[in-house]
Parts: sequence; C-alpha cells; structure tokens
Amino acid sequence: MTTFIAAIVLLASFAGILIWLFSLATPGRRAELAAAADRSRMAFEPWHLLSDNIRHAGFQLLSAGDARYVPNYLEDEQYVLFDFTRVGGKKPEVQTVVITPCPINSDVRLLITPRPAHGDGHHCFDKQRPLIRLDEDDLPQSLNQAHVYAQPPHKARPLLAENVQNWILAHPHLHIEWASGMLLVCQPGYQISGDELENVKEDVRSLAQELRQS
Repeated sequence: MTTFIAAIVLLASFAGILIWLFSLATPGRRAELAAAADRSRMAFEPWHLLSDNIRHAGFQLLSAGDARYVPNYLEDEQYVLFDFTRVGGKKPEVQTVVITPCPINSDVRLLITPRPAHGDGHHCFDKQRPLIRLDEDDLPQSLNQAHVYAQPPHKARPLLAENVQNWILAHPHLHIEWASGMLLVCQPGYQISGDELENVKEDVRSLAQELRQS
C-alpha cells in the first residue's frame, strides 16, 4: 500500500510539472514573441530541441531542469533565446535565457549570480566539474561581495577586467555564465517581453564584447 501511494504521489508531481511547463507556451505569449521575432528577423518555434552544444556546454543553470525541449524558442545567427524552468527551491522558477557565441582563449567556466548558488554560498555542483566560489582575495575589490564561481578558479580573474566589472555592477540582478565559448545571461524568475527583445540582445552583446576584450 505504501508503495502504491508513493507511486500516485510521484505521478501527481510529474503531472504538475508538465502542466507548469505547458503553461509557459500559452498562445498569448507565443503570439507576442513570434511577432517580436518577425520584427527582429529571428526564427521562432513554440517548442524546440536544444542543440547538443548548448545542452552539454556545462551551464550550471541548465543542469537544474529539463534542457531538452524548451518553449518559446527564438534564434538568429548570433542569439538563442528560450524560456527555461529551473527546478529546485520552494517552487519551479521560469526565466528567459539568452545565449550568444563568445569565443575567449580560455577553458574556464565562469558563473556570476545574484544569490548564492544552491543556497550554500560555497559550491554549485556539477556532476563532473564542480564550480568553486571565489574568495575575496581572488576577486577585484569592486566584486568582493559578489557571488562568483569558476572552474578552475585561478583562470577567472583575467576575465574580470574593469569594463566587465562595470557591466556586472550595472546589472546586479542578472545571472551570467560563460562556458564552452558561449555566454549565457538571464534574470532569475523573469520572462522578457517581445518589446524588450532588442534591448536585451544589445545588453548581452555589450557584455560579450567586453569579455572578448578582457
């Protein structure tokens, strides 16, 4: 009987997650983003299978949810945007993720987040390569209170040039990751509107430019 009840609870939880995910692709939001994609000459799909390059890049955010089929997917030659549900904490959290190529001559993985990763303030766990939180001594003074993680830690400091620091300080609410030649940016718990699309792309473009010059 206990096993049967547990199975029912598991199925109910799974059904709840599916309902949550399908709610992200509501017709109103689909229509708004599809129109914005047309204006910006981007392709739009209500659901899309993410590329292996993105899924296996090592982004910490994407490890905390189902990063296979994602809703509200927009793409052009420089940008990929989609709504992603991060599972964990008190409830699932939905945010619009922006990813763009950002080639840097480094094999570091970098994470800058507005709150401690996984709530422990020290590590954010990846199955293969854990990201380590940088101490104050490893950071420029302007970022010594920020939640910055890296792997390997000693390779993160060269990327945090003054212009990059200024960009980060001007956008303290954003979650930023760099891995496998790509930059990921999102605001936790926030879905961008169609009217914001071009401004968001420009902000991410400016950060990618600063990182490439660091």
